[in-house]
Formats: sequence, C-alpha cells, structure tokens
Amino acid sequence: MIFFLLCKNSFQKNITMEKSDRQVIKSIVLSEFGSDGPIPVIYWPKSLEKRAGLLISMKTISLLMGDSTYQDSSEINGINYFGVIPFPDLKLTGLTYFFLIPDPKARGNAKAATITILVDEDNKNFLYENMKYLRVIIDRTATKIQETLDKIKYQQYIDALKEELNEFTIELKDPFSLKRKIKIVFVGLDKAGKTSFLYGVKKKYSEIIKSMPTKGVNRSEEELISQKNSEIMIWDLGGQQKYLDKYFEQSKLYLYNIDLLFFFIDIQDQKRFDQSLALYRNVIRSLNDFDEFPPIVVCLNKYDPDLQNSEETNQHYQYLYEKIKDLSDRFFVKIFKTSVFTQWSLMVAYSFGLGQLSPNRELFRQQLKQFAKKTSIESILLLNENGIIISNYSHDDTQEKVFEISAPHFQTLYKTFKEFKLLKKDYIVSLSINDSKKMVFKRIKVQKYTLYLLLLLEIDTSIDKIEQNLPDLSDNLVELVNTYI
Repeated sequence: MIFFLLCKNSFQKNITMEKSDRQVIKSIVLSEFGSDGPIPVIYWPKSLEKRAGLLISMKTISLLMGDSTYQDSSEINGINYFGVIPFPDLKLTGLTYFFLIPDPKARGNAKAATITILVDEDNKNFLYENMKYLRVIIDRTATKIQETLDKIKYQQYIDALKEELNEFTIELKDPFSLKRKIKIVFVGLDKAGKTSFLYGVKKKYSEIIKSMPTKGVNRSEEELISQKNSEIMIWDLGGQQKYLDKYFEQSKLYLYNIDLLFFFIDIQDQKRFDQSLALYRNVIRSLNDFDEFPPIVVCLNKYDPDLQNSEETNQHYQYLYEKIKDLSDRFFVKIFKTSVFTQWSLMVAYSFGLGQLSPNRELFRQQLKQFAKKTSIESILLLNENGIIISNYSHDDTQEKVFEISAPHFQTLYKTFKEFKLLKKDYIVSLSINDSKKMVFKRIKVQKYTLYLLLLLEIDTSIDKIEQNLPDLSDNLVELVNTYI
C-alpha cells in the first residue's frame, strides 16, 4: 500500500473545534513533499494533533502523486487536480487540491503539495454541493503559494482562505444537506433518440422498439457505484414544440440548477438541423442567464454503422460539429457520434458525462497510471457492473479508443463464460495481438463493489505480476469509489 499504516485507535477522537458544532470547515492543511516525505507545513486549527496532520499529508500526497507525477517534466502549471478523500479514522472527509511548488533544489525542480479542507464525514455533501466555488478559491490560494518563495506568506494565504470559507458557509441556508442532489437533463427535438439512448445504456433493447415520443418529462433515478453519497435524477425532456415552449416559459423549473446536460441531434434528419441548432442556442442562452455552466455532452445520434463511411453523413457531422462549437461560448462541450446499434458508443458518451460529475476522475486515472507502470501494462480501463467506464489510462489515443469499443464485448463474454461455468479463475485472456500482446479482462473486488479491468500487456507478462499488485490498487480505489459521485 502507498499509505503508511497508523494506529487507528489514536484517531477516534475528533479534531478539537475552535468554535461551535455548527462550524462546517473543521480543518485546513497545507502539505509538502519534503526531504523527509509528506509533512503538514501550515495547518488550522492549531490544536490539530500532530499525527492527524501527518496522516492527512501522507494520504493526500501519496494518493495524488504516486511514484512520479512531476519528475518527467520541468513544467508545473499543467499538473494540478482535485479529489475528495475520506479519512474514516478521523471521521472527516477532505477536498484536496494537488499542485506543484517551484523549488530548484527539489527533484524535477518542484515539490508536490496539497491544500486540503476538511469537514465532518457526515457533512461531506457540503463539498459536492459547493464544489464549483470551493475549487475556485482553493486554486486561487494555491496560485499565490506557487508565485511566492516566501514561506512566511503561506500562513497569510491559509488564514485568508479560512476566513473566506467561513464567510461563505455562514451565508449558506443549509450547509448540512444529507445527500448531494444531481440533476441530469436530456434535451433535443422529438425523434432525436433521447429515450432510446437511455434504454440502450440500460440494455433494455425491447423497450427501444416499443418506445413512444416522450410526453412532457420522464424522470428516473440513476444508480452508479454507491447511492449513499448522492441522488441522481435524470430529466428526459420531450422534444415536441408544445413541450419545448413550456420548458423555456418555466425555465427555472426545467433548465435551472443543472449539473450535466445531454443534447441530442438526429444526424440523419438534415431538414431539422437548423431547428436543432436553434434549440441548442436557446438552451445555452437560458443557462447563461442563470449564470450556470454545466458540462455538456452533445450526441450526434443515429450515426448508425452503415453510415460510418457515408461522405454525406460525415459532412453533416462536420457541419454540426463546427456550429455547436461556435454556439457553445464559455461552456465545456464534448461531442460524440452515437447509435443504439453500437452500444459501446452510448456507454462511452454516457460514461464521459457521468465522469464529469466526479471530482475524483483525475485520481482514478492516476491510480490506473501507477498500476500500469508497476505491471508494464500499456492500456488499462476500469468499469463497473453496469458497463459504465469509470476511468482509463493508455499510452496513446488509438489504444484508448479501441479499449472503449472493446470493453462492453469483453464484459458480455466474461459474464457468458461465468454463467456457463467455463471460468476456473476470475479473468479471461484474449488471443495474442500481433504475436506480441494480449488482452486480459479481469473481475476485481473493491470492498463491497464488483469492478472490472481490461488490460493490454506484453504476451510474456505473467498474470501473477498483475495479481501481486492488485491488492494495493484495490485498497487505493476504495478511497475513491466511496466518494465517486
């Protein structure tokens, strides 16, 4: 394991609070990877136990840094990411920001550092609900630290962060909400394939055939890895004009407080491209009016297998791609080609969207990257029981794309072999690829969760090497799975 094991009993007592039990932020810790390893440099409250501070520093830097994060480059600006990390021994959960501090004496000319703000584990949804704001002010503090060589000012910056956080929490109406409420909205004209997309993701193929145009709004709940952290509601908005008019008339109900938006265009319906783009423009305008900027996944849908080599269809794709990018302004938008006849295309688009909701998406990728380096794996993909891609890591984009396409097929093959009792072990190995590589699909247990790994490795790499390193990976994934969304 990458974490040092500390005596659990010594942490059962909570950190001493300076004010009342209503104080949301319990602690703030600035940590550095120094010559003696991870240590807390600045921390609040001053009553924080030394061993508690050390645990926070070791866990955040070890989990985020791994074996080598910054040693391959002299750049510091591109290496920074957030994560929500539980500290069950302290009964706390922290939002951590990993960044680099310039230091010509350090390896790679930089020191790994983290800023962690901690709340009671029962109040961890405060971190999720207010993620946008918290990320901005923590990033601002980290930038100030990066830009100064005067360590005396570190204390000033952390004190200022504490005051800003306290002022923010005082203004909140209900900082102690029990569950993170997530709203995912599906928008598009009628017959664009929104409902069929959802049925395809759930593998309810018989429902696709029977599906009728959505009248009004269909609401459904999404279940991912764990339900205890959040309540995810999907709003499938009917695309007929009378319903679209209603959505904009009552935009505070339908288009307000959106965490993730899926927008659908039927790529085969050229006559309604302009109408679809007008709808997209209106949605963007409404979100701008609300000063909300959720990630947007655009599905150019019905891009069926028999059309993939069609010059006309590809021209339509290019036209829509450029128009959407022009209209998207300040929004983060990802565009996918999707079809219910290629289930992997649905899973890739859907998984990407859900991944944007997780503050730990970079942490998952770092863990897979570290595991790949230890085991000489070229590509690795992690997915859950329902085929949702949680994270992946690959040496190049082509391999990553191939893995996204292959994962659902391997999962189906694995479950089929398992059903007919043809598996003696919890993995299957493909035939050799180019006589030099093989693919391995393996089931793993991460605490109470069943997950799957798809691996690409040299043909002579032993499965035993994978097995030897899996316990560490599983232990580290526990910390992330429990705070996935």
